[in-house]
Order: sequence, then C-alpha cells, then structure tokens
Amino acid sequence: MTGLERGLARDVAGGFTVSNDVEKIRPDLIRFHGVERVKERTKLHRDRATGVNIVIGRRMKSAPDPHDPDWPKYPETILTFATDPRIEIDLRAIPPERALSQLSAAGLGQPFAIMTAFDPRGEDLSLEENRERARNLERKLEAAGYSFVSVDCCSPDRSHRECSVGVVMPQGEAIDMAREMDQIAIFWFDGQRFWVVGAVLETDPLMLPRSS
Repeated sequence: MTGLERGLARDVAGGFTVSNDVEKIRPDLIRFHGVERVKERTKLHRDRATGVNIVIGRRMKSAPDPHDPDWPKYPETILTFATDPRIEIDLRAIPPERALSQLSAAGLGQPFAIMTAFDPRGEDLSLEENRERARNLERKLEAAGYSFVSVDCCSPDRSHRECSVGVVMPQGEAIDMAREMDQIAIFWFDGQRFWVVGAVLETDPLMLPRSS
C-alpha cells in the first residue's frame, strides 16, 4: 500500500464516529456499521518543553453526552488500519513507538484525521443510506485531491465496528468536511497522540488516552 500523497496545506496541528479497491488507497467504507463517532474546530500549539502538539479548543458550549450518548465510548475505541501489515491502536493507551513507526511507514506519520460518514448526528440509518453517505465522503475526498486509508473503529469487545477513513489533511478542512457530513466529531492524530475533536458539537477536545 502506498503512502498518503498529500500533506498538510497549512500547519494547523504543528503542527475522534477501511479495504482497498485501488492501489492509491481507495477504501470500501461500507463494510460494517458500529457506534463510534467523533469531531470540533480547535487551535493547536506545541508545548516547547515536551514537543507534544497540544490541542486548544474554545470554551465548552455544552456537554457532549446529551447530544450523543455514545460519547463516553469514543476513548475506548480500537483502531484497525487496513494497511499491509495491518496496524492496530488501542486508544485507551498511549500509542507505543512500534505503532507510531508503523503509521509513519504507511504514510501516516504526520497529523491526520479519522472520520466517518455513517449515522449523521448520532441518528441510526439503514445500511443502504450509510453506504450512500460513505460513497459521498469518498467522492468529496477524491474531488479535493486526497488519498485515504480505511480504518475500522471498534469497541474493545469487537461487538461494534464503524467504517471510517484516515486522511492527511489540515485539521480545519477535516472538521469542515465532518460538519458537512453532520458528524459529531472526528479523531485527530497530532503526530504523537490521538484526540477526540468536535465538529457539529462544540466541546473541548479530549486527549487520549483519557486521564479520568
């Protein structure tokens, strides 16, 4: 599998609810439906002492739970990337160096977003409706010139799984696209750690793993 072709257009991060048809990482987004979802506009800066990219959001507008009862489950997600070899990351723990090296080798070493098109605003849709929404997300990314990789977002017991895509793009563009797809939030990788970042929902970003 080739690496992602397009990096960040601007340094937003320092810079949360994948199988390949084409060599350039064209995924089938519609294999499974689960319950994870995430997304929100933020600013980021780099902690000079640690070198870690820090996400700074606006003041919380509302608590997430009333909008999406599955919100507490997002930090417990297991990510499985459809790379060769496959990469699995448990968001309940800090990503190990081996996983970070694997992401880098797959073209995902720089900040990237993980987003889905399924179940807008937490509303359960039919499989066919979700399939059409997934195809629409693919078309939007391709029209914008982005390559992407399929990512399965799973519950720890694997009873729920949601097809998503991992794409290297500016955080602001990722949030805007997630909002177009009526998604509550996205997962954001800042180069070292994962975050849950709101899109439709305005809430403080959450660094993973959750500390409490």
